[in-house]
Amino acid sequence: MTLAESQLARLRGQVAWITGGKRIGRVVARALAEQGVSIVASYRRSADEAVAIVRDCEALGGSALAVQADVASRASFERAAAQVLKRFPEIHILVNMASVYRLVAVDEVREPDWEENLGAHVLGSFWPAQILVPCMPAGSHVINVADACVSGRVRKRALPYQVSKAAVAALTRAMAVEYAGRGIFVNAIAPGPILPPEDFPAETWQKIRASAPVAYPLSDEEAVAQFAFLVLYLSITTTATGHTFPLDVGENL
Repeated sequence: MTLAESQLARLRGQVAWITGGKRIGRVVARALAEQGVSIVASYRRSADEAVAIVRDCEALGGSALAVQADVASRASFERAAAQVLKRFPEIHILVNMASVYRLVAVDEVREPDWEENLGAHVLGSFWPAQILVPCMPAGSHVINVADACVSGRVRKRALPYQVSKAAVAALTRAMAVEYAGRGIFVNAIAPGPILPPEDFPAETWQKIRASAPVAYPLSDEEAVAQFAFLVLYLSITTTATGHTFPLDVGENL
């Protein structure tokens, strides 16, 4: 058995809960399922995508469950957890991927913009952890998703999004301290351009890709695969907690 195989073998038999399992989440779920991890895919509105995740995992011979939950609402997520824990009494990996992204000019930002972003990103990372950590044994992992703006380029027309994602990095450090005594590892990923938002102009997306300081032709498929691979690492690490790991192709430079 190789070093990589022996480390990844530790995942077999574990249960991972992925919130917001749309698009990138489906690839993450499959990467974990390939290692023998059972998957819980929670969704707010994207039921078809969650069902597709279940279908993928079952095709690999694993177990999976789709459940509706609004991560911005503690009560909603608590109801979902009560349902899931009847089937999976322990959760070992929580991947908080629920996200919203809408461009808005700074003069046009209104209360709903703040509520939506803070709800999905900050509360949507905190409530699942608060509810599930008591069901997570020592050595379990919480993985949040911040953004490259935490340490790199800040873009216009995304103020509530970027502020809330920066808060996720701060939340990650605070949660790591709070849960360290329970043996729980808490880290975050700060991706740059991975996949374009739906209906995003292809030409604009290519310009964003080309703006990376590293002259390497990164495809969307490879970017998503690298994201999923980092999730695998953060699901087994016993040496890192409280960190935000960049996947930004050098934007922080």
